[in-house]
Amino acid sequence: MSRIVMRLVRAVPLAVFAALVLGAVVGAQESPFPVAQGMASQSLRPYAHVFIAYALAWIVVFGWVVSIGRRLARLDERLRD
Repeated sequence: MSRIVMRLVRAVPLAVFAALVLGAVVGAQESPFPVAQGMASQSLRPYAHVFIAYALAWIVVFGWVVSIGRRLARLDERLRD
């Protein structure tokens, strides 16, 4: 297959996954219940470490996926020769 087709094969599932995740995030932010005044004024500052941990976890997973992709590309080149 050509490189363009291979890129599309990789890009389309990623785009679908991103759209599903974005839809889930937006849907999760809309609450069907009324929010109490005390809850609306609360700060998320005490949970900063949780957000940082999730961000680091996503960065590590993304780096791992990129690493696997690069290794597979090198293996594909070696097998082609």
